[in-house]
Amino acid sequence: MVIIIMIIIQRRELDKVLNSKWLLIYGRRKTGKTFYIREKARYNKYFIVTKSKTVIELQSGEELNQEEFRRLLPLLLETEERIIIDEFHRLNEPFFSMLQGMSGRGKMTLITSTMHYFRRIVGKNSPLLGLFELKSVGLVDPRDSIIFAQSLGLSGKSLLEVACIVREPWLAPKAERLREDIIYNLEDELRTYVPYLIGEIFSEEDLEYTPRYAGILEAIAGGRGSSSEISSFLFSRGVIEKDNPGLISQYLKNLIQMGVVKAIPLFGKRRKTLHYRHLSPITDFAFYLNAKHAFFEAEMDESKIRRLLKERMPLYMEWFFEDFLVRHFGLQPVKVAKPQLEVDVALVDHKKVKVVAEVKWKDSVKKEEIRKIEEKLHEFENAEKILIVPEREALKIEPEGIKVWDWRTFAKFSKM
Repeated sequence: MVIIIMIIIQRRELDKVLNSKWLLIYGRRKTGKTFYIREKARYNKYFIVTKSKTVIELQSGEELNQEEFRRLLPLLLETEERIIIDEFHRLNEPFFSMLQGMSGRGKMTLITSTMHYFRRIVGKNSPLLGLFELKSVGLVDPRDSIIFAQSLGLSGKSLLEVACIVREPWLAPKAERLREDIIYNLEDELRTYVPYLIGEIFSEEDLEYTPRYAGILEAIAGGRGSSSEISSFLFSRGVIEKDNPGLISQYLKNLIQMGVVKAIPLFGKRRKTLHYRHLSPITDFAFYLNAKHAFFEAEMDESKIRRLLKERMPLYMEWFFEDFLVRHFGLQPVKVAKPQLEVDVALVDHKKVKVVAEVKWKDSVKKEEIRKIEEKLHEFENAEKILIVPEREALKIEPEGIKVWDWRTFAKFSKM
């Protein structure tokens, strides 16, 4: 008999709460919530609610209707063991009222992939309000993805690139098999899995995946970051009847709530303005290819896909490092609005820029480039200044007054 042991990406945000008495975990599809809880949590019974609203106990395979489950649950909560209910939002309303009456009894973890329903059932006037500790699960923490990539024996530039890719945890098994070769062997996942994943997210949210949503995702992948730019793109394609950002505002809000799109404030604007981008590099690149080459419908040369991904990889590494620095420093990301001061990463605290970073994702950084970086970053007088490169040896000269972070720095800080 062959026993296959799959490496699990540690999720520090989940490890901190696994023992919470009443816990509610939420996040979009395929972020690894169910897998991690099943593999890492201690529990006695694991139930999953199917779309037909049947309740199945996974270990025994026993099927229960909702009335049978409601009678059983109070008995289970009298024990000291944990009860897990996955996709609990599919249960009928009497279940939630019953939970209110059992508040504080036993140990229970609820899991849901439906974001709009989650907000409704824990919002104002909900019987669940205040009963559960809440934990959001999104892409893998970049620190944990770096530790995972190290466990595969990787180092240097490939360590951080693989870490960037496996923030989508469903790619971890392929990374475990291919190591650094996964970076440019993603055609099947991009063409088949990404559209399926997006469709599944919309299905869970009870939303129709309309041409407006598809157009918005392609516009953002094409670098149109403002609502006015996205609106103009959709109007030019005949997707909306007017070039009016108001026509897509709710669509953008929905995509943000679903964990597909991210909004970053523009720093330096008098009124609040947002810059939009894909949360995941994987979905961004798939929609980028579709916008440029009808990738989801037409054949495309593998070598061209690899070349285009290599061209866009520095952008995705900027996103990766931004999220790392956000967690490391505990600050908020912004996009600097002034073109002459535009930096790859800017973090603020109380409307003051505290950290700025430039990313040079290349094997050699010339003296002239370093001098320009010095000039730009020193405009932020009171901010910590960082230059990020794959290897410190890539620098032709040492920058003045700027810290240099390479893969070794990130590997070290990931363990803190």
